[in-house]
Amino acid sequence: MDICEKYLQDAQKALKGSFLSKQDPVGAIRSYEGAAQCFENYKDFERAAQCYVETARLVRQMDLLKAAEMYEKAAGCVGKMGDDPRHFYLEAATIFKDHAVEMYKKNPKQGLQLLQRAAEDFEKGGDRKTAIQCYDVGAEASLKQKDYLNALVFYGTAGQSFERHKEYKKAIKYYHKVAKLWDLQNVPENVAENYWRMAVCLDALKEYGYSSQFFIRAAEKYQESQQMFKSAKAYEMSAKTLETQEDFLKAAESYREAAKLVESLKNMDKLEELYDQTAECYVKAGEIKEAVEIQVQLAEIFADDPYRCNQHFEKAVSHAEDDPQLKVELLKKQGETLVQARDFMKAARSFEAAAELLKELGENPSEYYKKAGEAYVLFAKGMLQVKNQSKAREGFENAASCFEKAGALDKIEEIHQYLKPESGEREKQISEELKRLKEDFEKGLLPEKSYLQIKEGYQVLLTRLRQ
Repeated sequence: MDICEKYLQDAQKALKGSFLSKQDPVGAIRSYEGAAQCFENYKDFERAAQCYVETARLVRQMDLLKAAEMYEKAAGCVGKMGDDPRHFYLEAATIFKDHAVEMYKKNPKQGLQLLQRAAEDFEKGGDRKTAIQCYDVGAEASLKQKDYLNALVFYGTAGQSFERHKEYKKAIKYYHKVAKLWDLQNVPENVAENYWRMAVCLDALKEYGYSSQFFIRAAEKYQESQQMFKSAKAYEMSAKTLETQEDFLKAAESYREAAKLVESLKNMDKLEELYDQTAECYVKAGEIKEAVEIQVQLAEIFADDPYRCNQHFEKAVSHAEDDPQLKVELLKKQGETLVQARDFMKAARSFEAAAELLKELGENPSEYYKKAGEAYVLFAKGMLQVKNQSKAREGFENAASCFEKAGALDKIEEIHQYLKPESGEREKQISEELKRLKEDFEKGLLPEKSYLQIKEGYQVLLTRLRQ
């Protein structure tokens, strides 16, 4: 802080002069500015602002642009103090504006830059009307000079200003001008960005029909510029907007377009989410077959994931509840897909459900009962491999039941061997029977000849089981 005070003393001495020296306004300006920067560094914003203002007052006679910069810095310090800086921004803005007009005659590019700065300061100073006038004048002048980049900056900044202040109709007007200019320059990504902004503003105005259209136009432009993720997002936003209007068919189409783009990006979780939303909208629109088609498509995409695959088939089946023939086709397809995914139990249940439904419809269900039986056999054999005897037996018993309903007696004979007790269990049963026979013989309930014949027969059977 001693340094700051030293700067102030030097400034005051320079202004007073002395018997031996004249006043030194330039030196005073330099010292006041140094004091201001010093106070700002030490976060004494009140004194910093005072020094910046004093610098501006002194320098106005020599360099107006320098004075405007000092007013801007003073405004910044005042703002950091929590006070109202608008007066100083307006001082700076007025200088920049007046100087821009003079500068434009000599150097149009620099004149427009000053006008841009004036517009920004007018807005910070709360005079938005003059700020917008500056943006408009700057844009039109830029277009005359064929300086399209500057025109884009003026129009774009004006649009953002209106959007910030929730003046959405005016914001849309300026964003549209920016979009047209970018289209002339053949920069589709930037056209898309401004269509997106227009859509957001229209959404805020609850103009959902127009909003969805501009989201779609943004999506098309993003796609043209190979920005696939942004394009997908724009289609998704269009769909959500259409849902609010209960235009579910168009919403489904937009979700579907978004899903196609996401699929090309290999984002499978997002793909699943978007296709699910597509199907829901088709259901709400009464397009059941379209919804079913989407869920079957998802089931095929996730065929390597039995859980997700089955989940999407279940949704498809639920959508087809009022169409028995379609439901049968879906259950069959579900079973075939789950067999490929080696989820044999669920596959068998799908085939069995299809058979039961055909039976209710008065049609021959034997083909589907047979498919169910075959799937149950595959499940049971798998359980045998992992030594799960109870599950294996359950599978074989279910298979036998299905083959019986299908009239496939030869298939029942094939699985009977799997339903016989294991040899160890059978040996135990025979041993217990021999024990009971002996007890009956000793009690006189069984003649000796009969006892010996039965005993001999059981012993032969035990020998064969042990081979």
